[in-house]
Amino acid sequence: SFREAPIFVGIFTFLVALGALIGMMPGLPLIRVLLVTQVINGVLLPVILFAVLRLVNDRELMGEYVNGLVYNLAAWATAIIVSALSLLMIVTSVFPNLFAK
Repeated sequence: SFREAPIFVGIFTFLVALGALIGMMPGLPLIRVLLVTQVINGVLLPVILFAVLRLVNDRELMGEYVNGLVYNLAAWATAIIVSALSLLMIVTSVFPNLFAK
């Protein structure tokens, strides 16, 4: 609710409204906008994953709910794979003919 987290709800509402306004702009190439936003998501995802992994493994913050070994192995493997794929996306975007035959 707004009373519990006014800053979060305010920022969230602002970003949703901003996205709606951008989406309604006349003449805007929506497919290109979608592609650009997905590239930004792909670049930011590894950073966010590693930040979240640090938080869920902080015993002072999480207490008894800290991640166990199996969850950590799966989470770190996922973060490493996503980071490698994100790096590959950046490299192939900058050098489009790098892997061409």
